[in-house]
Amino acid sequence: MAAALHLQAHGGHPRRYAGALAEVVDVDRLLGSRSLRELEETLFCRTRSRPTSWESYWERNEPLRDADEAAVPVLCLCSADDPVRGPPARSLPRELFRSSPYFFLLLTPHGGHCGFPRRGPGRCWAHEAVLEYFRAMAEFLRMEERRKGLPRPRRCGGPPAEPPVFTWQRSYTR
Repeated sequence: MAAALHLQAHGGHPRRYAGALAEVVDVDRLLGSRSLRELEETLFCRTRSRPTSWESYWERNEPLRDADEAAVPVLCLCSADDPVRGPPARSLPRELFRSSPYFFLLLTPHGGHCGFPRRGPGRCWAHEAVLEYFRAMAEFLRMEERRKGLPRPRRCGGPPAEPPVFTWQRSYTR
């Protein structure tokens, strides 16, 4: 039922996708789900190719599993009326935002789940908040460089130096 309502809300008829979905999940169970957990279990844990337990799924996909390893600023944009996440007092890791210098919380009274609408059709302000966050972070980092007296790259004549190749050397073997 939860999946069916979601598909209908977004202009799709649930049975329209049954053929494609049947190859990977139990469509009747999916469309008959009565809670978000039941929907997620059907979609992510009871797949035909890689069945797994709910606990195993969350062990691999826990959003805060590696929060203690964050080394760059992270903005979390949430609304108090999010029907999926639930009440902020129960679902937000407030202590993480209080104690970590890398995690920032922007909690709004309204916005739903990934919505953040303005009045009027098709208007969203979340991207503006993210851009303002980037501007504030850039200014903060410039101020920190000045405060610490860190040397700034100098411009010199000739072609610009080739930027170093970025490599991601993190292990996901936990």
